[in-house]
Amino acid sequence: MFMSSTRIFNSSGSLTTNESARQIFSLTFVFLIALCGSVAADLKVESKPNWGFDGTIQVEDFNLLTVEVFNNSEKNWEGSVWVKPIVGIQSVDLPVIQPDLFIEPYGKRQLQFYVFVPDRTEYNLAWGKIRNGRLFAEDSYKIDSPKVSYKKVVVQLTNLELNVRTVDLPTFDEQNFPSSATVLNPVKGFVLDHVPRWQKPQTQAFRDWLFGGGTLYLVSSDSASLLEFPASLSELNEPSDEFPVGYGRVIRTQESIKAERAKQNPNNTYKNLSSSGTIFSLLKAMTTPDHNWGLIYTLASVYLLILFPGCWLLGRKKGDFRLTYTVVLATVALFSFGFHSIGKRGYGEETTVNSVAFVKPGQPGRWVVKQWSNLFITGGGDYDVTHEVDSSAISTGQHTEAVRGMAINQPAAAMRSDIPSFSNRTVIHTGVLKSQGFRPEATQIESTQGQLQALELSMPEGTQWPEMSSKIAIHRDRIYDLSLSNGKLHMVGNGRQASQLEHNSLVYNHYGWGNQAEITGAGYFDKAFWLMVADDLGLFHGENLEPTTLPEDVVRVYLQTEMDSTFFAKGENFPQQVGKVLYSFDFHADLTE
Repeated sequence: MFMSSTRIFNSSGSLTTNESARQIFSLTFVFLIALCGSVAADLKVESKPNWGFDGTIQVEDFNLLTVEVFNNSEKNWEGSVWVKPIVGIQSVDLPVIQPDLFIEPYGKRQLQFYVFVPDRTEYNLAWGKIRNGRLFAEDSYKIDSPKVSYKKVVVQLTNLELNVRTVDLPTFDEQNFPSSATVLNPVKGFVLDHVPRWQKPQTQAFRDWLFGGGTLYLVSSDSASLLEFPASLSELNEPSDEFPVGYGRVIRTQESIKAERAKQNPNNTYKNLSSSGTIFSLLKAMTTPDHNWGLIYTLASVYLLILFPGCWLLGRKKGDFRLTYTVVLATVALFSFGFHSIGKRGYGEETTVNSVAFVKPGQPGRWVVKQWSNLFITGGGDYDVTHEVDSSAISTGQHTEAVRGMAINQPAAAMRSDIPSFSNRTVIHTGVLKSQGFRPEATQIESTQGQLQALELSMPEGTQWPEMSSKIAIHRDRIYDLSLSNGKLHMVGNGRQASQLEHNSLVYNHYGWGNQAEITGAGYFDKAFWLMVADDLGLFHGENLEPTTLPEDVVRVYLQTEMDSTFFAKGENFPQQVGKVLYSFDFHADLTE
């Protein structure tokens, strides 16, 4: 052993060249083998990722993406998984991350992402590490473009252990039910034929959806007995064939389910109106640098005159090219600094956040929020954007450019984004806000031959109406103005056709066919009001603006108020914030006479 070890040394006691090279190669090879073994945990996508509740998504909204991953190795896997939209070969928006995951050897983990989809595109699922705020992917999986639906769906919730399918409708495994109502907007109704086994966040999400205006169909295999729900869902133990739960309702008749099944036909609607894109355009237009264009044009004229004929005449008169080049370089440097200073700083602008929010009631004390914001930043850098909401998700709301940064979705959404000086960053987020708010009650709803004749709303005893800038009700194909008097909100007149929605003009403005310069001050928020109504009703094209998504016996009321600090982005970086909040309430009544 000693003899063999001494042969690698020469007379001076150092390694020979050949032996040294072989030794280094061997050590390097062993190190690489050890390194590969230490990171050999191999993550795989177990099955095809699932979009939504029936394999489809709703554009202009946050959608559920369910992915199951599998650690195909004998080692623990630790890292982050993220989803990022791809347009061609270009990444757009921010990656939505689930950080700090741990999956044991040969273990599986089901992941759910809340993804905002402004338009149909492909997505890339990747996994790896986060170092110094940057993502380093180990591998990735391409997710095909999701199928788009423009109609809300009715879905039966199933338990795989029971393996029972009561009605001919799309099914969704109750174990995959999301923990937030923010991705339940694409669902018009759920069918239940058993008592679901849910964790508390899933039960809360279901209650928020139902109280906000959802429809639940209860089916029992034994017509002589009713399903018995636990205390967390005690409202469903009411024995009536149909009864309200908040602004939603529960129906026990099979005929209603059959009627819904008949409506679940393929939908060939197309999209040429981007409600979110137009809202962002309006919010951006509210805060822009007020440049002194007269001074800029004057400087530009002087700059050109100095270069020509000024420098040309100087060269001819002095005949010294060194002097001429010096004057040219000095002029370029001086005026470049001047243009930079004047163009960059603007005149008195401040970092400002302009926002509009759409709010639906959840269970008492909870509200489901969807909010659009534009951040106008005077000092560039990395900004963290968060809001005081739970079960939330966040995005830049666009698929037109790559954005440096990342976003984390529910349970608490946060976004970090690089924003240059004197520029805009759009943000859309959704979540559940814990607040008492206000919840009107319908004290009178009357109709003749199915047309609304009278509507009266009041506030519960001891509460007051907030200050409202816009108030309308929509029923079937008509829009009705509302007026507040004697503490009650009344319908005014016979209404007008829904095809006269004021947001129709914004279809043209969005594509450059209008003059947005005529809009000033609060007019931006007035236009955004109608765009949020269009977004809620699922109106994505200008040729047909009738809100056919509403059930015939539903009167939907929209009330807009001033935005308070409850909705503001958090942090000292955003001192100036303004906005409006649009509340939506559904009232059910017998309007069929």
